[in-house]
Amino acid sequence: MMTTVDPWDVASTATVAPRSYYGQLRLDMWFCVLQKGVGKVPFDDGQHSPDDRRTSVDIHLIPIAEQNVAFELKREPIAESREWAGIVLPSLQQAAVDAGMISDPKEIDLRKMNGAWVKAEFVGTGRKYRGRDGTERESTTFKFLAVYADEAACRAAYAADTGRLLDDDDAFDALPAAGGGNGNTKERETALQFVKVLVQQHKGDRAVVAEQIAAMPMLSKWFTIDSPEVVQLLQEAAA
Repeated sequence: MMTTVDPWDVASTATVAPRSYYGQLRLDMWFCVLQKGVGKVPFDDGQHSPDDRRTSVDIHLIPIAEQNVAFELKREPIAESREWAGIVLPSLQQAAVDAGMISDPKEIDLRKMNGAWVKAEFVGTGRKYRGRDGTERESTTFKFLAVYADEAACRAAYAADTGRLLDDDDAFDALPAAGGGNGNTKERETALQFVKVLVQQHKGDRAVVAEQIAAMPMLSKWFTIDSPEVVQLLQEAAA
């Protein structure tokens, strides 16, 4: 029996889907003091009490070029706040665990996360404020969804998640050269690395990997889902 979908009903219950951003994470930490009417000022041992010292966390996300993001993605929470300790940090810890970088969330080294390639979205913090137009709004902050091994894996994840093709030349430039061959050999080995990223991203899902390979000329030029190298990668992922 065919189910009838009513566009009026769909429109009545529609919600805004959160947008995910893929890119490189930049972090900076510094001690500060919160001064009324001024905001953050650098902490000075000679002027400020240790009880007033806070830790500023400057978070910047530089999106990959394919996303065409023309505005700055940044937040500057206080480490001792719920925003950082209750939302941002736990999500980054979990993403690192999921990526196999650490086994325990408490093991995270934020210095090593500076420069990492990630996927993130903005979520509400629960804090309300008045906009310039007088409208009440909710502040937002970063929630990290994934951490990738490198830029190539990040960009491959973007292509796989969104179904949008990457520019062939740019995609190859982002991947490290594989093997010692030249010309076609090097191009084929580089394409194989990209296929490996897709297999890992989709946890060996044969149907999805096949669709991704077929959709990317830089990959379908060399491989199909039945190519021996791809079959081996799928078997390894299944194991």
